[in-house]
Amino acid sequence: MQVELLKWLRDIDENSAADLISVCSVDLIYIDTLIAIGGERMTDLMDVQIGVPGRYYKKINDELKKEVEIVEEQTMEVATAIGIHIHQINWLPKIDDKTDMITKISIVTRQAIFDEITLNNISWSGRLEEPDFLNRLFDLSKLPSTDSRFDNAYDDIHKHRIMNYDWEDDWVFTDRRFNLLHCEEEILLKFLLLTINPVSRTDEEGVNQLIEIYNKHFIPIGLEVYEKSKIAGKSIFGFRSRDVMASKEEEIHPKQRKIALVIGCSDYEFAGHLSNPLNDASDMKKNLSELGFDVMHIENPTLKEMKIEIDNFGTELEKYDVGLFYFAGHGVQVNGLNYLIPVDANLKNERTVEYDCVRVDRVLTHMEASKTEVNLLILDACRNNPFERSWGRSVAQRGLAVMEAPKGSLIGYSTSPGKTASDGEGKNGLYTGCLVNEIKGVNVSITQLFQNVRKSVMRKSKEEQIPWESTSLTGDFYFNKRLK
Repeated sequence: MQVELLKWLRDIDENSAADLISVCSVDLIYIDTLIAIGGERMTDLMDVQIGVPGRYYKKINDELKKEVEIVEEQTMEVATAIGIHIHQINWLPKIDDKTDMITKISIVTRQAIFDEITLNNISWSGRLEEPDFLNRLFDLSKLPSTDSRFDNAYDDIHKHRIMNYDWEDDWVFTDRRFNLLHCEEEILLKFLLLTINPVSRTDEEGVNQLIEIYNKHFIPIGLEVYEKSKIAGKSIFGFRSRDVMASKEEEIHPKQRKIALVIGCSDYEFAGHLSNPLNDASDMKKNLSELGFDVMHIENPTLKEMKIEIDNFGTELEKYDVGLFYFAGHGVQVNGLNYLIPVDANLKNERTVEYDCVRVDRVLTHMEASKTEVNLLILDACRNNPFERSWGRSVAQRGLAVMEAPKGSLIGYSTSPGKTASDGEGKNGLYTGCLVNEIKGVNVSITQLFQNVRKSVMRKSKEEQIPWESTSLTGDFYFNKRLK
């Protein structure tokens, strides 16, 4: 339940409460099953145990009291959404066991896996008969029968699954004798590993299908199936903690601290409305947050608001290793200098640009002064100049001018110098739409990422729009770096 609760808290912008729950453990303890009047609906009654590290536990009754209240309130909401009923919530001291590699696996994750096995008509016992499969994990001779004619689970299962075949194929996932929805993680993982063990399944396609299902649901919570050995040419699989692997990697390559400022301008007072910049900025904020950036975000800023936010970003940059600035809206070049246009700008001629707009150099100056290792400046601001007609400017002055990227920096433009970019026909602008589709690519370097974006934009625009970068990066940067 921890994964679902954490996502929920982030979605409703209760970030302080989310930060607290991210360092805790959240366990569901099965109490009973509630049966509604009429007997048609059953709901599991649970206790929630929240394990709190010592340095936070001593604060839950004072400094973290508000966060605790929010967590308890939203835990009830999430529980209702996933179909369980909470009896009580207990906050307990958490003593970390560094040798424990098994992440707590929620009921939601378990049910999703069982549902996929059922919907895909996969025989969980493979080539083994079901009682023989289960007898490798449980002593069926000592488990009770649901049929009064037998005194043990083995004979019971054999009768109803081998002889009569009158139980549903997914019966095992809800049978309380095995309790797969609520059992210890170790038991669940042994069950799943047996489904892909050569003793029960030898067809490679079937094994790979199950592994894909398991990793689809386990990787987001820090577990994965991997091939740990071979016996007689057959693969033997195990589970390993991706968190442990990541911590080892972090010892070699410490985690980078990353911050971004994301600005979107759509509602211009004197330049009309742009359809997509707010959507672009919102999607960039979401993706960057999920990729580990601390994101500052502002929509439709005035000149004063934009300058203040950029300067605040510059101050914060000094605490980080990576800085990223993203702008979607109108931009313009005058005499080779690039300016970002705030929503209250009324540019009657070129001379007013210097006073009513923000020079991009203002951002670059902060980046150079901060001494961050990597700085990224992404400008989806090469649309048509809305004031061009009153200025009488030539086509050659459209778009943005090329800027020299300071050491350790990359500047990305939505189109080539002096050209204009499409605001897009869908939810996003053409450039940002391609960028958000590519940005989460695993182990894709920043150089390859922008090459992929360029190819995508060129293909969709029939080569009328060609994104451009200016870079002086001295090493590789990855938005989504993972161990192979």
